[in-house]
Amino acid sequence: MANHAEYIVSPWEIEAYVQSLDVSCLESFGTKSWLDFHKKLALLNQQSVLEITGLREESVMEWFISLKKVFILIYEAIQIDVWKHKAFPHLIVLNGEPSSTFMLFSVLYHEVVVVSLLENILFHCESAETLDDTVIDLIDYAVQRVMMLLNEKSLEIYENVELNNDPNSCLREILEKQKVFEFDIGMRCISILHYLIELSDNIPLCAISRMLAVHDVPYLFVQLIENQPWKKQDEEGETFTYDASWRKIKAEEAGKINKREGQVWFALRELLLNPKCSPYYEITEHRLAQLSKLQRYLHEDVLDQVAPLIELKRWLSYLSMSGTPSSKATCAVQVELLPQIKSSILEKHHKKWKKLAKHQSKYLFTTDASYIKDAAQILSDVYDAEKLDRVEVKRCFSCQEPSKKRCSKCKEAWYCSRQCQVKDWENHKKICDKITKTEQ
Repeated sequence: MANHAEYIVSPWEIEAYVQSLDVSCLESFGTKSWLDFHKKLALLNQQSVLEITGLREESVMEWFISLKKVFILIYEAIQIDVWKHKAFPHLIVLNGEPSSTFMLFSVLYHEVVVVSLLENILFHCESAETLDDTVIDLIDYAVQRVMMLLNEKSLEIYENVELNNDPNSCLREILEKQKVFEFDIGMRCISILHYLIELSDNIPLCAISRMLAVHDVPYLFVQLIENQPWKKQDEEGETFTYDASWRKIKAEEAGKINKREGQVWFALRELLLNPKCSPYYEITEHRLAQLSKLQRYLHEDVLDQVAPLIELKRWLSYLSMSGTPSSKATCAVQVELLPQIKSSILEKHHKKWKKLAKHQSKYLFTTDASYIKDAAQILSDVYDAEKLDRVEVKRCFSCQEPSKKRCSKCKEAWYCSRQCQVKDWENHKKICDKITKTEQ
């Protein structure tokens, strides 16, 4: 029998946690009941990651699907996104500089948690069974978040919030952390759109129409291939790739397709070649010009790594040689479903955002030490260092490979082997001594 220490949430608690979930209301943000709700979702997310990385039975996913609770995650992601733009600026105007980052961080991190859970659950085709009309809301949300990756300035979502010049201000720290969250959410939404596209045979036709006719996801994905937001270079010319965190690309990895890039290619292939999708996507002259750009990226190195893309390259070649757009989309007339979640939240709080912010200030900007202590106690399990170490993939300080061993002295540096630890010792020993002395 598996040891209890192998779990973040025990098997008998997972069902109870998921069963107890329901959508939250904006008025409750920062209250003890909301913090407990956030705690359950965060622990379920950690447990889900642990199950995936450990190649174990995915109990969290199974309970979310069987109890039909996936819509809660979609609702929560959209609600936090609305709150950030509508209520948060009023909170800053009313309260100024927060005395700590803890409470606001929890609300902003909530969106990361629910999107991470959505990404893990939608990987499985069974999830299509629970995606009702809210799939339209999810598509709109995911497309919006992916679009933000293409314009770095769009990550500055609080353009109306004035910052003081103090580099150590709590507000500045929160906004910098939020930019990291926004980027991570955008990357996860690439996965979410990819999974939805792979589920195209099992989701409503209106969802396919939404992706193709309304949002032109193929064009969006062409821009992703051209801009490659999952890669960056530092001032020294070192190249990094993103997968949950930035990691330096080793020389032997040059030219290797990033996970997100692979997902974009597979999604493009499915959208453009699946007969079920083609009736909703008319190849106009403009679209032909954009899709033709993909050809220069489908070189031998890429095709060697992703063989199914050969078929996509042939289709693009035929399209370019024919020189004429395809026949018009000829799908049957349908009643188009419109997203409901965002509009319902906006309607409920129309012209009441300042009043809501004033109400939330009692909790999110509280200076009551006992309340903050109680809140920290509720979330202590979520930020438990030992649990986080088990969930997060640690990289070797020397070779960047996944690692499970760490420096016995400072407990901060991770290594995949004794050889790498010895090799890195000259670099690490000064930092190791400083950390050890600080802790003492």
